[in-house]
Amino acid sequence: MNPTGIHHISLVVTDIEKAKAFYGDVLRLQQLKRPPFTFVGLWYALGQQQLHLIEDGQLKLREKETSINTRGRHVAFHVSDFDETVRHLHNQGVLYIEKRYSTSGFHQVFINDPDGNTIEFMSEFQAE
Repeated sequence: MNPTGIHHISLVVTDIEKAKAFYGDVLRLQQLKRPPFTFVGLWYALGQQQLHLIEDGQLKLREKETSINTRGRHVAFHVSDFDETVRHLHNQGVLYIEKRYSTSGFHQVFINDPDGNTIEFMSEFQAE
């Protein structure tokens, strides 16, 4: 076995239209053509990788809450301009937790999607 990288990540959502509004309109991800599967979903570009959303209206995700768990299960997207990312989230009215100069060695900002999936946006910073 010789894994060479991550091709895509999949997140389960309960309402594909709400997810499309969030990932497509709020986060401005580029939608990709998706094969004609027998289940509902969307694909988005993430640089050379992809984000696949799969709708399952029967799935019980964690309780929707306003708190964002920065230490729980999440996916992290690298961004080239951290300040612009935070500004965009703020302008879109998205709740977030910002961790500049994190001990991890990255600037980090965490959000929840409408189904409670936690997403981190991160970029490197130069240590002084």
